[in-house]
Amino acid sequence: MSLMPPPAPTGFDLPEPLRSLAEWGFALQRGLNGEMRRQLVLMQDSGVSWEPLAAIILAAFLYGIFHAIGPGHGKVVIGSWFASRRARIAYGLAACALSALVQAASAIAVVLLLAGALSLAPRDVLAQAAWLETGSYALITLMGVWMLVQALRGRHACGHDHGDHQHGPHCNHADHAPTIPDRSLWAMAAAVGFRPCSGAILVLLFTLANGMLWVGIVATLAMAVGVTITVSGIGLSALGLNRLLENRFGTSPHAALWRRLLAVVGAGTILLLGLVLLLGVIHNGPALTG
Repeated sequence: MSLMPPPAPTGFDLPEPLRSLAEWGFALQRGLNGEMRRQLVLMQDSGVSWEPLAAIILAAFLYGIFHAIGPGHGKVVIGSWFASRRARIAYGLAACALSALVQAASAIAVVLLLAGALSLAPRDVLAQAAWLETGSYALITLMGVWMLVQALRGRHACGHDHGDHQHGPHCNHADHAPTIPDRSLWAMAAAVGFRPCSGAILVLLFTLANGMLWVGIVATLAMAVGVTITVSGIGLSALGLNRLLENRFGTSPHAALWRRLLAVVGAGTILLLGLVLLLGVIHNGPALTG
């Protein structure tokens, strides 16, 4: 039995060369899946050994990297946030790490509570954990509403009110960047990570059933590191787009209008995505797939 669900075949509808790239990524994930399963069985048969443990950690880390490349709402939400609002690079990296850590922690908590404390079967654990995606989508929708209201009020991008602030021709907008991270950044990261990964849950269930839960926890954290790297790359790319637009339009007479428009588009994207996903779950029921 596979420890992890097969990657969703959504990439096969892509045009070339993206289709070939997606097929390669899916095949690599299946290979990493099989390698992790073999090493876990080896540890189960021969006891704790550093070689299979290192192989498990490496496979989980790589799985996290390539699994995060596939389709998912988290990357769209984080990318939209960074594309529409100013943020320091360090805060951006920390937020991406936080979203991955929350996702790992939610998977660990679900297994400890449902499988460990309540002794539910694996299928029931996955079914109950899937309802967390409803909470994640609801939180994202609420964040989108809040960000859209803030953007329409003129409080966006750098955290202060542009309605009463006029930029002169020599005004450097970077000077107004907040010295503390925007609280919505942490809230957004937590909302994205609230939905656990089914792959991590299955690894944890397997190791729990075989008395090696600590190995599953280590593997889950290794996945989180891999996810952090991929999501950070996407977030920093979006942040670079924001800086590019800022440099292009930041000194124009309509700079405030451009900033507000960008903030409204980003908030609207997050709100629309969260609402569509939430309505889909309400209509079709939750289905935790990754």
